[in-house]
Amino acid sequence: MRALFITWPWSSHFYPMAPLGWALRAAGHEVMVASQPSFAPTITGSGLPALPAGPDLDIVDQLSEMYRDWRPENDRATVENSPHRQNGIVSLYRIAKSAEAMAEEATEFARQWRPDFVVFEPMAFLGPILAGALGVPSMRLLWATDSAAKIARIEDEMLGGLAQRLKADRVNLLGDLTLDPCPPRLRRVHPKVNSAPMRYIPYNGAAELPPWLRTPPTRPRIVVSWGGSLYRFGWNEGILAPRVVRALADQDVEVVVAVHEEYREMFTDLPENVVHVGPVALHLLLPSCAAIVHQGGAGTTMTAMSCGTPQFVVPWWPDAIVNARQVEATGSGRHLWPVGLEDATLKEALSRFVADLPSYQRAAMRLRDEHVALPTPAEVVAGFERDSAAGTGAWAARKPTFSSSRGSSSRG
Repeated sequence: MRALFITWPWSSHFYPMAPLGWALRAAGHEVMVASQPSFAPTITGSGLPALPAGPDLDIVDQLSEMYRDWRPENDRATVENSPHRQNGIVSLYRIAKSAEAMAEEATEFARQWRPDFVVFEPMAFLGPILAGALGVPSMRLLWATDSAAKIARIEDEMLGGLAQRLKADRVNLLGDLTLDPCPPRLRRVHPKVNSAPMRYIPYNGAAELPPWLRTPPTRPRIVVSWGGSLYRFGWNEGILAPRVVRALADQDVEVVVAVHEEYREMFTDLPENVVHVGPVALHLLLPSCAAIVHQGGAGTTMTAMSCGTPQFVVPWWPDAIVNARQVEATGSGRHLWPVGLEDATLKEALSRFVADLPSYQRAAMRLRDEHVALPTPAEVVAGFERDSAAGTGAWAARKPTFSSSRGSSSRG
C-alpha cells in the first residue's frame, strides 16, 4: 500500500504521526509526508520521506497576529467553544491558507503516485479533501484529546471552495476514520466521530541519553517543562516555569528543568535542588520521574500518560485547557487556572500535589495500563491491510478515481 501523510508545518502536530509512518514502512508499505517546504527537514529527520508542496507561509507570524489579544480568561466560561469564537475562527481561516497553498502541487503528485489512503492531523485541512478527490479513505490522526472535532461545523464555509476546485464531494474534516491515541478514561467522545484506538508512541525528535540520566535519582524527581509554542507566540506571561521552580524550592525533591534553549535565560538564582536546565527528550526522562509540571501541550501530556507519570498542568492555550481538564478527570493529575495566579497559591497547590503523589501515581499507572492495552501502530497497519484487501472498514464503498494498476512502481 501507499500512504500519503499531510501535516501542518508544526512539530507537535507531526511528531505523533511518525510512529504510524514507521509501522507502515516496517510492514513493507510506502509513505510520503507532505507539508510546506521549510518543514521538510523536520520530516526527514524522523526517517520519513518529505514532499515539499507549495510556497512557504509564515505560520508563526500569522497566528501570532490572530491570537495577539487572546488570553485564557477570555474563554474560561466557554472554552469548549473557543475554536469557534471570533479570533479562533479567523486563525482557522489562516490555517486553511496553508491547505490552499499546498493544494496544487500535492494534488498533482498524488494523482501520479496514487496513494491507497491519506493520513492527516486535525489542522492539515487539505488531507480529507484530497482523499475525497482521489476516492480513497482519509484517516484523521489525533495528537491528544480531541479538541478539534467541532471545527467541522464550519468546514464548508471555510474550505468548500477548495473542495469544489479539487472535485471532492465534501470537505470531511473528521475523516472517514479517526485514530485516537487516548486510553478510554482520557478520551473525549464526539457522537459524529468514527474512531478507532491506536497506542501513543512517544517521539520527541532527536534524542540522546545524557550521563546524568543513567543513574537513578536519590530523591523524588519532578520535571518542569513548558513546550515551545508560548514562547513562539510571545505569550511570556503564560510561561510559568520559573515560578514553578521557585515554588518547589523547599520541597524534598530533585527538580529537572527540561525546557527549550530559548527559555534558559529566564532561569536565574536557581534553588539548590535544581539539577538540570535545558532540553532533553521527555520519553527518556519521565520513566525516572515522580511527576511533571507543564503547560498542557499535546506531546507532553501524552508522553507523560504513556510513562505513567502524574501531571500538574497550568494550561494557557485552548486545547491545553482541554487536555488539563481531561487529565484531572482521570485522577492522574490536577490542573491550576493560570490567570491571576499568585505565588502563594501556586506554592500551596504544588505542596499538596507533592504530598498526594502516591494517589496520583496509582491513577497514572492505571491510565498507563489502559494505554498499553491499545493496539500498536503495527497492529493498526495490519488492520488496514485486511480492510484494504476485503473492501471493508474505511475502504467500504470506496472507488479510487485512478486506475489501481501502477505499472512497474513498487507496492507493499
